[in-house]
Amino acid sequence: MLKAVLFDLDGTLVDTERLYLKANAAAAAQLGRLLPAAAFQRLVGAGDLRQNTWLQAQFGETLEAFIRLSDELVAKRLGSVSARPGATTLLNHLHERGVLLGLVTVSPSAYVQTIVTQQPWPQFDVTVTGEVGASKPAPDLYQVALGKLNLAPAAVVVVEDTSAGVTAANAAGLRCVQVRDLAPASAKAAAVLPDLAAVAAWLLNA
Repeated sequence: MLKAVLFDLDGTLVDTERLYLKANAAAAAQLGRLLPAAAFQRLVGAGDLRQNTWLQAQFGETLEAFIRLSDELVAKRLGSVSARPGATTLLNHLHERGVLLGLVTVSPSAYVQTIVTQQPWPQFDVTVTGEVGASKPAPDLYQVALGKLNLAPAAVVVVEDTSAGVTAANAAGLRCVQVRDLAPASAKAAAVLPDLAAVAAWLLNA
């Protein structure tokens, strides 16, 4: 029986991935690297950008400056972040069914708080942010969430938008469905679904 659903945030519940791509391109331009936003799509779901070999090759010693500039540009636009279609309906529906809700994201807590407080969502029963463990695809964040819920893995489903997120959930012993955004489909997902309305329908039988 389904007792909890854990959601990723960026690209899953809110439409922020494109915001990041534009910020990446703008930050690169400030550092003298003229790269289109599409070039940074390979970073979606990449986890710790400091460990990304492509970024290291592009920016070298200016990598820290690139990450800082990107974060600053994103922060300026967080007030206009929109929920993905169907997010509010899905969260409210699960809450009304008595299903516990969790948020598991590599993003920092201040960023998460800024986004979540803008949305008309029910309160999450568990929130795990990037400060408490290794980035996805490591299982750390999902392991922490599972420990807080005190539930058997079979009673929990994860909703992610990237292969890294799916891998992290699976490594923690959890089923994971992927809702498509910008990242490629993952062969490891229990289902790859086009939108959150399809996720809602899938969860009815979970």
